[in-house]
Amino acid sequence: MSNSAMKFDVREMFEGIRGMVSSAISGTSKTGLSTPSGMQVRIAVMSTLKGDAKNGKEIIQAIQLASGGSWVPKASAIYPLLEELTDEGLLAIKIEKERRTYSLTKAGKAALEEAMTKVQEKAAKPSQTGYNNNWLEMNATSLKAGAKLAQALTQVAQHGSEAQQKRAADLVDETRRKVYAILAED
Repeated sequence: MSNSAMKFDVREMFEGIRGMVSSAISGTSKTGLSTPSGMQVRIAVMSTLKGDAKNGKEIIQAIQLASGGSWVPKASAIYPLLEELTDEGLLAIKIEKERRTYSLTKAGKAALEEAMTKVQEKAAKPSQTGYNNNWLEMNATSLKAGAKLAQALTQVAQHGSEAQQKRAADLVDETRRKVYAILAED
């Protein structure tokens, strides 16, 4: 096998891993992960405003930080929601130098508390399927590990010898089988 053919295989693996991670984050994966519901987005936005007022960009960054980078909401989803929450009287807007900052009103704090209570009650109930498919509650560790693996594979593809690339490809294939075996356990 030529060196260029081996590099293509490793790069193909990298693209596959990157695609899986990207799909899981965006909610388009067929792995059982789902995009956040409207209520989950509302709770996330309102939760970021519990401490202090923020503008839209700061809200998006706070959600990204709180999710460990596994969810970066789109501005096209957040800004209309901010307007909706304001119209409902749950948020107040302060405009300074064309910059809007949002804060929770008393009604917003009460609505957030009520929503969080419902979430906690739902989380306390056992899952009917036996597994958690709510990506907001999913631990981001496996997604981060996949991204780190993809970075390592890129380095092997770019700088490794043909033998090193083959060993990396074999190791990833073996690891994939072991990960599927975890799902097969009782």
